[in-house]
Amino acid sequence: MRKLRGTSLGAVLLIGLSAGGCARPQGVLFPVIDPPRIWPEPPDPPAIRLLGTLSDSGDLQAGQSGAEVFQAALRGSRPPIRLVGPQAIAVREDDVLAVADGQGGAVHLIDLVHRTHTMVTGWGDERLGVPLGVTWVGNRLFVTDARRHEVIEANDRGEVLRQFGSDVLTRPVGIACLPGGDDLYVVDGGAHCVVRFDRTGREVGRWGKPGSGPGELNFPTHLAVDGTGRIAVADSGNFRVQLFDTDGNYVSSFGSKGDAAGNFALPKGVGFDRAGHVYVVDAQFENVQIFDAQGRLLLAFGEEGNGLGQFSLPAGLTIDHHNRIWVADSGNRRLQVFAYVRDS
Repeated sequence: MRKLRGTSLGAVLLIGLSAGGCARPQGVLFPVIDPPRIWPEPPDPPAIRLLGTLSDSGDLQAGQSGAEVFQAALRGSRPPIRLVGPQAIAVREDDVLAVADGQGGAVHLIDLVHRTHTMVTGWGDERLGVPLGVTWVGNRLFVTDARRHEVIEANDRGEVLRQFGSDVLTRPVGIACLPGGDDLYVVDGGAHCVVRFDRTGREVGRWGKPGSGPGELNFPTHLAVDGTGRIAVADSGNFRVQLFDTDGNYVSSFGSKGDAAGNFALPKGVGFDRAGHVYVVDAQFENVQIFDAQGRLLLAFGEEGNGLGQFSLPAGLTIDHHNRIWVADSGNRRLQVFAYVRDS
């Protein structure tokens, strides 16, 4: 196995917190936002609330005790690890984030409980090219690299286990796995299709071809799966989201080109919450739109800008096991995390 090359901040802190049992729950990570950022605005009842942002390893110090900050100062200051152009996010059950940083040529591993941040840039003599997608399968991390035309698998110790797909992929982007399953679904934006791999890295199926008809794709980017077997694909060039079953059979679609509510300009990140709602990031509208299972618009939040709750070229989105909504705010070089108030 090959050790990933990268930079880590907080390794000593991780040991100290683990040994002392001082790790805090993630809920106190973000400072209180006052006044709060909520959507929709009053007098309508709130549905979405901004929890906070993460842009570099220094943000992980929020909520630490004075003693912990003092101990960190005694160890000496180090330059913070910064996000450059985050494209996709995956959250493990123990609150470890994996962030594909395409512009930075890196994958960031952020432990929200132990407050550590590791940046992976390669392994041995190899370097990551343009990582655009990430997903966890247990403690295994899978990364799509558009420049290397492959999927890279690593374990939770930062060791590369294998690479596969370079013989069948042209520009892998989004990646996802069914809950409890072993097969991986990879969006190939260059080939306008979705490719399915088994646990050995062998292609076992694909669907989609260039076009605008049902089941056809035009430069797709991201995808997401839910517990019922629905697969949502951001069909970016066709200004829509398409839904498929696990075998790639077309189910339905929603969205069209336009500037009205429910239309799309450049749909990218997609995700499902526990209620079955579909969340869609639009990189040109610079917002997130929420649809019901039938594709009817429920709510939109966010706008262009660099303030709290504003976006610049947002990309990937994921909804974790706490039902928190993570958005890769790429142009602002940060992650923003929101809560679904009515489910919290």
